[in-house]
Amino acid sequence: MLSKVFSIFKPRAQQKHIKVLIIEDTEVDMRLACSAVEKGGYTALKAYDGKSGFERALAEKPHMIILDYMLPDIKGPDVCKLLKAHLDTSTIPVLFLTSMTDPDYVVNCFEQEGDYLSKPISVNLLLKHIDAILKEHVSP
Repeated sequence: MLSKVFSIFKPRAQQKHIKVLIIEDTEVDMRLACSAVEKGGYTALKAYDGKSGFERALAEKPHMIILDYMLPDIKGPDVCKLLKAHLDTSTIPVLFLTSMTDPDYVVNCFEQEGDYLSKPISVNLLLKHIDAILKEHVSP
């Protein structure tokens, strides 16, 4: 029984070859997203603004991107447009992770071919979304 309880704190089998880029400007949310990614056994890549996130996506070719809506330089939907317009990043799934809950913002996320999850969020819920998206988009 006790081992089952403690198992929730252990990362799953390592899948370090699967990279998830997190584009997030706040340290708390970056840590939360990295925790979920690493708990899943994936490799977390970090970028703290839209420009560096776009450049990192081009350089690293991640399997998935977690993208904040409100970034200091370029808004998340505009970063997503850039990603979807570039041949090397157009098929990478994007999960918007944002505190913007107004229906217009949510619709905008979906219009950019992204998924949506509102903050605040738990590591376990975020990991479930990451797993579902990667299961759909990444071949074993």
